[in-house]
Amino acid sequence: MVACGIAKRRPAAWHERVSPQVRQALIFAACGLIAVVVGWQLADGKVFSFDFVGLVAAGALVMSAGAVLVRLFKLPADVALLGAVIFGYIFGNRGFAQLMVAPSLPILPAEGALLVAGGWWIVASAFERRLPWERDWLNRLVLLWLVAGTARLLFDVRSFGFLAIRDFAMVYYAVFFFIAQRMARSEPAVRYLGGCFLVACALLPIGIELYGLYPRFFLIDLTVQGAPLIYYKGDLAFTFVAIGSFLIFFTARGRNRFWAWPLAAALFLFVGAGDNRASLFGALVVMGALLAASRWTYPAVHAATGAFALAAMILLSVGFQNQWASTRLHGVVDRVRSVADVSGIASYSSEETMTKGDNNRFRLVWWRNVVVDTWQGNPWLGLGFGADLAKSFVQEYSPDLDEEFTTRSPHNIFLSVFGRMGLAGLAVWVALLGTAAVDTWRAFRRFESGWPVAFWCGFWVILVSACFGVVLEGPMGAVPFWTLLGLAHGIGQRKDEEAKAELARV
Repeated sequence: MVACGIAKRRPAAWHERVSPQVRQALIFAACGLIAVVVGWQLADGKVFSFDFVGLVAAGALVMSAGAVLVRLFKLPADVALLGAVIFGYIFGNRGFAQLMVAPSLPILPAEGALLVAGGWWIVASAFERRLPWERDWLNRLVLLWLVAGTARLLFDVRSFGFLAIRDFAMVYYAVFFFIAQRMARSEPAVRYLGGCFLVACALLPIGIELYGLYPRFFLIDLTVQGAPLIYYKGDLAFTFVAIGSFLIFFTARGRNRFWAWPLAAALFLFVGAGDNRASLFGALVVMGALLAASRWTYPAVHAATGAFALAAMILLSVGFQNQWASTRLHGVVDRVRSVADVSGIASYSSEETMTKGDNNRFRLVWWRNVVVDTWQGNPWLGLGFGADLAKSFVQEYSPDLDEEFTTRSPHNIFLSVFGRMGLAGLAVWVALLGTAAVDTWRAFRRFESGWPVAFWCGFWVILVSACFGVVLEGPMGAVPFWTLLGLAHGIGQRKDEEAKAELARV
């Protein structure tokens, strides 16, 4: 009995194996850092300033919320923090992305989570006596992506300063892949992070509708330091609603499918009824991949639901002359037509789609100019982080916008990579995605349902949406994107290790 009890005893986690002396050293190091910050504030006479008080209050609030999450879910602090940040970026969107602990301390949520969870990732890897990354092709390519981007940045930061670091964000957010991959070794952490994704995506349609009904409340009343706490960027909001459809559908088990599958179908219809084409196109691409892998259930259920909804709108519009149905039906038809209207020369009479042709021309002209400018400037290494990729586009498309146009990315992640890092960076990026595609195919063939399939679906929905908008260049899309990739790949690794261990025991 004693032997059986010893054999079944859970191995001690790394933090349980740390000696008291090491724990004290870590505590003293943290206290020393706080002392340096306070001393610096005292030297500047700001210790009682609003910024410093705000910083202390924000720190206390974050630590209190973290303590509640850790106690409630019995998870490490870095896992609880990452889940909270994921929820904030999905449900709060652009508003949450603008939060800062203090105006004089420009640490945004993604950077704060990167410092805390990233530091914990390095320290934990050291105590576990293992590399912070795995020895497979996807890990090597993500690491190469970071190295290539950093090497490019070293040349650009001297010329462009902070703008170069700002554009470099599309590279350094890849660190979340390694952080999430390590967390995927723990099943409770996977369930918690997946739950944060799922709940935020499921609640998002309610937030979008309330935002449309009461914009003044969200933009003026619900603010922090003058910035809205919730402020939706249309393409990203609908992209996450589409991801919610996949998450709910593939993680529902048993009797839960009776309510989960209709909810997943409702989220899909919400995306189809919206005015964003990229999110719908991303969902359809993933549905095509599922069909290619002989996964018929999701496409069949949602195709049937979409056909039923379309038939109901036609009946209401034609048979009962319903104005709402006629407007919606006209908008859907125009959106489908606009997808094939690459040159943007068609005209659209629907109020929801009357600008779609101009949007198509907008992208086409910008994409062509980025390719030409980069090819003439530096095709192998790109124009660099901080370079103005919109200058020639604005001069050709609308010179009047020269001083007002602030968007820095050409609404396509592949062209952003080519413009910033040239063919060398683009080759690494394509190889990385190709390896991820192979992993996705294996997961689709290996797992019937569950978190791995749901995470891979969400990953590709974001990527397709990033081909038509500014998604992976900012934290709202990049943090969930790299987290989904890390979780999906990490679960596959953990399953492989468990299978090998089972074979070894046999």
